[in-house]
This record gives sequence, C-alpha cells and structure tokens, in this order.
Amino acid sequence: MAKKKISKVKKKITPKPKPELSDLVHRTKIRVIGLGGGGGSIVSEIARTLKKMDFVVANTDYKALKEASKYAKVMQFGQKITGGLGCGMDARIGERAAKEDSAKIAKLFQGVDLCILVSCLGGGTGSGAAPEFARIGRESGAMVFGIFTMPFKFEGGKKYYLAKNSLDKLTPNLNAVSIIPNENIFKIIDKKTPLKAAFSAINQRLAENLRGLVEMVYLPGLINIDFADVRTILDGRGKLTYLNTAQAQGPNRVEEILKEVLKSPLNDYNIKGAEKMLFNITASQDIGMKEVEQISGAISDFNRRSKIIFGVSQDNDYKDNVRISLLAVGCGREEKPKPKQKIAPQPKPEPKPEKPKPAKSKKQSKPKKQSKPKSKSKPQSKSKPKSKPKQQKKKPATVKKPAEVSVPIAVSNEVQEEPAKTLTRRNALDLRKEVEKVEEEMEEKEKKWDIPAFLRRNTQENE
Repeated sequence: MAKKKISKVKKKITPKPKPELSDLVHRTKIRVIGLGGGGGSIVSEIARTLKKMDFVVANTDYKALKEASKYAKVMQFGQKITGGLGCGMDARIGERAAKEDSAKIAKLFQGVDLCILVSCLGGGTGSGAAPEFARIGRESGAMVFGIFTMPFKFEGGKKYYLAKNSLDKLTPNLNAVSIIPNENIFKIIDKKTPLKAAFSAINQRLAENLRGLVEMVYLPGLINIDFADVRTILDGRGKLTYLNTAQAQGPNRVEEILKEVLKSPLNDYNIKGAEKMLFNITASQDIGMKEVEQISGAISDFNRRSKIIFGVSQDNDYKDNVRISLLAVGCGREEKPKPKQKIAPQPKPEPKPEKPKPAKSKKQSKPKKQSKPKSKSKPQSKSKPKSKPKQQKKKPATVKKPAEVSVPIAVSNEVQEEPAKTLTRRNALDLRKEVEKVEEEMEEKEKKWDIPAFLRRNTQENE
C-alpha cells in the first residue's frame, strides 16, 4: 500500500492592528441642554459656532422645537400633560411634565461626563422642569453645570419670584451655577441696538465662554489641561461659578486682557474669594515667561489660599493676540473678613462729683465750730474777784477736753438714756444748748474750786 503524503498547510496569521493612542484615552463627552423657550434659543445659536460638543433643545412646546437649529437635537417631553403646548408661566405644570417623562430625560445624561444646563428662569417650562433635570442628572452620575438668566425688572415681581424659587430648588442638585441677570444686557449693547441683536449679543458672549471651556478640555497644550482638572474644579454642590473668556493684542495686551477677563459684564460678581480656579492662556510661541507670570499673579492675588490649575497653549495663528479662559468656583466670599479699623477710644466723660451728703455727726464732733457759745459765758465771769483772770486762761483747755472725749460723762442721766438719738439725730441747735448746759455746770464747779482756802474754811464753819 502506498503511503499517502500528508501535506502540511501553513496558516497565515494576520497580525492584530495596534490600538491607536486615542483609543486608550477616555473621550470626554460634553452635552449642552437648552431647556424651555429661552434656553432653547440660546443653545440653537451657540450650536452653529461650536464643535466637539453635543447640543439638545428640550421643550414641551412643539412649535418652539420646530424653530430650533439643525445643529442641535430636539426632545419633547410632557406631551400628555401639556398636549404639545407650553406651560403658560405655571411652574407646577412644567414640573409635572418633567416627572412624567423622567425616564426619557434620564437617557440624555447616559454616558455624559459634563452636562451644561442652560435655561431662562421665570417661565413655566424652565422654572418648573429645570429642578427635575438637575436632579435626574445628579442621580445619573454626570457633573451638572447650570447657566441661568434672571428676568428683567420690568417683567414684574411674579416672574422674578418664580425664577428665585426655581433657583433655590436647583442649587442643591448642581455642581456649579452661574447666574446672569438680564439687566446686564445694557452693559454690552447700545441704545439703538435692535431687540433681536441685543439678545444675540448675550448669546455670543456665552458662546465665547463655552468655547474657551471646550478648548481647555480638548486641545493639547504646552502645559496641558484635561477633563480631570475640570472635574477637580467643579467637584462640589451648588457653588457659585464665574466663567469668562477675553482676548487682547498690542503692547499693553496683558493689562487689557486682565482688566477684561476679571470683570465680566454678564455677572454681578467676580472671582474674589474663589475656592478653586482654572485658567488657560493661549498665544503664539513668542509669549514670554514674564507675561505668563504677570497673568498668573494677578489672578491668584484674589485668593492666595485657593486651589489653582493653569495651562498654556501655543497657536501661531494668534500672532500678536493673547486669549485667557477663566473658570472660578466658590465665588462671592472673601478670603478673610477685613479687620475692623481700631478706633481710638474716646475719653469717657468724667462723672460729675456727687454732692456729699451732710454728715451731721461728723460736723457735730468738731469742737472749733461748737466753741462759739463759750464767748457768751464770759460776761458771767465779770462778777468774779480780780485774782481770777490769771486762772481763766486755763479755762478753754479744761472745756475742750470734756467736749471732745468726756462729754457723755458730764451729761446727766436723762441724756444718757437715749445715746443713739443724741449721736445721730441731734441738730446743731440741740447740741449747742447741751454744750451751754455743760459749761454752766462746769462753771458752777469752778466757782467752788476757785474760792481761796481761807474763804473756803469760813464757809465750812458757817455751815
């Protein structure tokens, strides 16, 4: 039997294609949702100029969705509640419409890293549905950044109340929020500007700011910024956020661009006290280190303790131009309260000296004032013999001692029975009378003491 030859067939192994570097990096997905009539018109205009972002216009009004830009997707919700119409400035209807299609709304946030929610508060759809959109976005795990406009003053207090109430409900479910009062439109337009062009001016400003944010995330740079940095800055709940982009050229371009980027005409606040800041500088390759240092120092001076991330991108198409995109979170608070100026304490007015109450007992004890009655007793001594005046000189000393120390001894028993009254309640007249009595008694005793010895014997014999 012939042996069969077994032919070995070599299989060709096709090498697997090497994965591209871009496939190894997570592709950040940013979606902008315009909610309601005002938010939808803003997003429709922005979508024409920006790329690398996904745009959606959401509304209950079917006719308004027909006017949306072809560059944006449309989504109708709450058809059973509104019948394809608007909410008629009733926020409760807008809230019910969003709750009815919550599952449909949740699909908008699937696979989205950053969702930017844009709405004009004060109407029924925006004010009522925006809190539900924010809540659903938070539950889906996406970061939600809200940009909201507040109504004009001439639109009335009712509309402003709806906007403020909606904003209070929105804030806890947002990572960051930027508030733009419609009144600030007059800062960037002329009096002769037509109505449509005036609203378009705000939309163009918002488009430039969002474009700066997108460039920070997607475009590579010399000092690169990616979505991880943006996520670090936006991490938090309900933080007041400042987003602005500015561009300048010329020899004084640094001073001019700082002045413009640090004070946005759309916001009523700046970056003072911001907790976290992210900014990117875009310029040609001839930008100097000194200019970068000057820009960074001016921004960081607003809060030295804040977390700061910055990037630098070089693009030769900018030539003499410099562009800064700034994102600050946690604004509206000062770094430290300003110390109150110490005011020199004013000297306290000296208290008026109180008039001392008359201390009767002390005045009564002064012998000098009470010694005046002694002069009255002198006429009684004139009848005394001529030999007596020599001894009368010692008289004041004998009277002073008992008046100061031993007055109670010389006082009769009747006076001693009421010592408290005599010491505390006696007036000058009473004391004077008592002193006179004491003096009279003392004089009577002195008469006996002053009689000569030979006369004193005769009197004793006569007795």
